[in-house]
Amino acid sequence: MIQELLPLLPKEVGTLALVLAMIGTLMGAGLWLIGARYSRSLITLLLVSAGGWIGLFLPQWFSLNIAGWATAIALSTVLGASGFILHRFWVGVGLGMVLAGWATVAVWTLCKGLGVWTLPTYLPGTAAWVYAKDFWQSLPPEVLRILPFAAVTALLSGLATALLWPRIGAVLLYSMAGVSMVVGLGLCAMNMARPQWIGSLPAKGSSQWLAVAAMVGFGALLQWQLGPGKKIPIAKSRMPLIVHE
Repeated sequence: MIQELLPLLPKEVGTLALVLAMIGTLMGAGLWLIGARYSRSLITLLLVSAGGWIGLFLPQWFSLNIAGWATAIALSTVLGASGFILHRFWVGVGLGMVLAGWATVAVWTLCKGLGVWTLPTYLPGTAAWVYAKDFWQSLPPEVLRILPFAAVTALLSGLATALLWPRIGAVLLYSMAGVSMVVGLGLCAMNMARPQWIGSLPAKGSSQWLAVAAMVGFGALLQWQLGPGKKIPIAKSRMPLIVHE
């Protein structure tokens, strides 16, 4: 798995990118270990931020005669309220997206073939949808054939899991998302700062997947114990009761 991802990792970048990768790794560790306990707050905050950012550019994208700040406030309010009220649904969406990302990595690892694939060059001024189309068409044929089915199946599976078993969905979401950030951004930071350390990681793909699965299992079990459904025990006072006559 790591050998397949190494060619895609950035190498010679600025100090800011390294710092951001390290901060992202630490944030991923937090999600991995205690994210489910603050799930509703995290999802609400994330949707408010996403709504504000998207709302700023919404009038420009659709040629609307509305100030960006107005659509930003409206969209962040709506999405934030939905994140708080429809928490279970958004947990399912998040888990489905994480599973779809893992399915993408698995399909790429198994189906990319022996050919060498290079990331299409981005030219300044190119529209995002044009580059996305070029990126998609540059993928190996076997990946193009299997990836849509695998990603959609993973997305629906995550959504169904969270809707049917909310607590299981929450702990899986934050454990898998946290491990994904720790592994992905940790590899980026390692590749930029200490590339020789990558050689000390397990060489076999099966060992790598097993290690990642063990991390997910540990995080899920820990968050199951620390989740919002668990009450923190409070020590009872043993001080004697004094009665004044």
